[in-house]
Amino acid sequence: MSVKAFAIAALVLGTMPTVILPGVAQADEIQPDLSTVVRGAVTVKGRTDLPEGTRLAVMLEDVSLADAPAVTLSKTVFAPVGTQGFGYALSYDQSSLKPGHRYMLRAEIRAGDRLLYTSKEAVIATGAVPEQHEIVVEPVSALLPVALVGSWTIDKIGENRTAPEAPAVIVFGADGSLSGTAGCNRMMGHVTATEHDLSFGPVAGTRMACPGVRMAQETAVFTAFDQVKTWSLQKGNLLLVDAQGNTVLTLAPEKNAQHPAGNHSRHIRNRKSQ
Repeated sequence: MSVKAFAIAALVLGTMPTVILPGVAQADEIQPDLSTVVRGAVTVKGRTDLPEGTRLAVMLEDVSLADAPAVTLSKTVFAPVGTQGFGYALSYDQSSLKPGHRYMLRAEIRAGDRLLYTSKEAVIATGAVPEQHEIVVEPVSALLPVALVGSWTIDKIGENRTAPEAPAVIVFGADGSLSGTAGCNRMMGHVTATEHDLSFGPVAGTRMACPGVRMAQETAVFTAFDQVKTWSLQKGNLLLVDAQGNTVLTLAPEKNAQHPAGNHSRHIRNRKSQ
């Protein structure tokens, strides 16, 4: 497809990146050392209400490492036009992809620093860019209570302490995003919380097999996510509680991490006591 043809196609979809990325050429002109371009569309789930100055970002990330942040391989940012699907073109270096690594396409819409929409269902593939190029973004729910925001170490699962050789960490973003590791794979997803209640939305993870206690611990953490109904703070620790009033996860502030809750004790009634 020529640059001109792609420009027309992008306009039909409703938008055009601010910069036409390299790598668009006739089939017989493609050279092995040229960047590859992946094209797709971002669809907004629910009502679309984009204020002036909104920017749409699409990222290709390497999410292979469980204990490290995602590595961004490519990113495009542009102003979305219209209210339907927004076409995007994202160039990347094919030679940078590694066998066995997991790659994710992700999108978000922001107005300044404020996150309005984000992709909550992971679009992931191993050793290649995902074949699914359509990304669905959803409105960000109400911001999390400030006491939850930050990085937490999973100290206990039920009554059992997590294994020292399999450190588990959850990071809650103010926009309800979730990232971290349960001791084996990297996880990412979404959490919704009010002053009393808390529930985990879809949580995806990489699929690396881990030896020993790591995999069993990860399974136990994901099982606990499904059971959580309420939360409370006690002596600086975050307690995640099920419908019967049992603490299924005990989280401690990660060392050197900043938490708005500080060391103040706070207790919020769980469902058992209501």
